[in-house]
Amino acid sequence: MADLVTLPLGFDVPDGWTPVPPIAPGLVFVAVHPDPKADFTPNITLGIQQRQDSPPMKDIAGEAVERLGRTMASLDVLDWQEVGGPAAPGCTQTVRMRTGEGQELLQIQVFLTVPGPAGRVVLELVCTADPRDARPLVPDFRKFVASVHVRRETPQEKENDGD
Repeated sequence: MADLVTLPLGFDVPDGWTPVPPIAPGLVFVAVHPDPKADFTPNITLGIQQRQDSPPMKDIAGEAVERLGRTMASLDVLDWQEVGGPAAPGCTQTVRMRTGEGQELLQIQVFLTVPGPAGRVVLELVCTADPRDARPLVPDFRKFVASVHVRRETPQEKENDGD
């Protein structure tokens, strides 16, 4: 079971990416890489879930594939790898999919865990692009993933909590 949670996250938006308001439930950040010649606008998303349960990361990644499968005409997991360690497990997977309109897309998904107020918090970082555009955007996505961190509250922020 997953619940939406807030977490004071910090991250760097790669050059050339433009933040836009998140429009899907569970997303806290979305950025697009505008290209007027592209059929599909590449995007990076960040979602956060509070997990009361502790399923293996492979199961959490499988849930994401299941969610995508409900809206796509076809879907194949091309690659899956564990990352992190026992204290903060994570995984990555690459998914190829085709929309109902026949558009091919490639999605790179990274699932990271951090300790949360009531169990495990799962960060879901995703980059979606046309397969032709994906390769040059992967370094930007890697920089984004590497920059994500939980911010520590400064003494000034603590002071302003009551405002």
